[in-house]
Amino acid sequence: AYNKTKMICERLLLSYKDKIDVYIVRPATVYGLSPRMRFDVSVNMLTFQALKNKVMTIYGGEQVRPNIHISDLTNTIIHFMENENIKSGVYNAGFENLSILDIAKKINQKIDSEIKILPVNDIRSYRLNSDKLIKTGFKKEKCVDDAIDEIIKNFNDGQLIEKDSYY
Repeated sequence: AYNKTKMICERLLLSYKDKIDVYIVRPATVYGLSPRMRFDVSVNMLTFQALKNKVMTIYGGEQVRPNIHISDLTNTIIHFMENENIKSGVYNAGFENLSILDIAKKINQKIDSEIKILPVNDIRSYRLNSDKLIKTGFKKEKCVDDAIDEIIKNFNDGQLIEKDSYY
């Protein structure tokens, strides 16, 4: 239902592109610090698990997820608002297609923790190509490693607390 509704909305909006500018941004999995943290997305969740429990639990690990830092996503929206010469259309916004296991290994390079691999419960993989967005002049500023560092710093400074609403 989610995918069908999204597709119908995109088609409906694009039907007006001769009357108004229409920019549809398809974001990758958004990660990084935010006022309302998300501990249900791989980068944030695994980093927090490593910090809190010294163990990251992954299921399978070979599944690939495209990723985008929250600040790059907000900068994408600003980019479209500030550049009137960009053509209407659909733009993917995501820059690092990484397996869940590769994300855990990146975290493990910064936090001494165990990677516990359990049998896969979801084999789906997703990848995004954002060449169309990059051709508009957009430049990403952050990567997964930056978010890991930000989360570690905020956790160690006591600024990152756990709330049920973050899951």
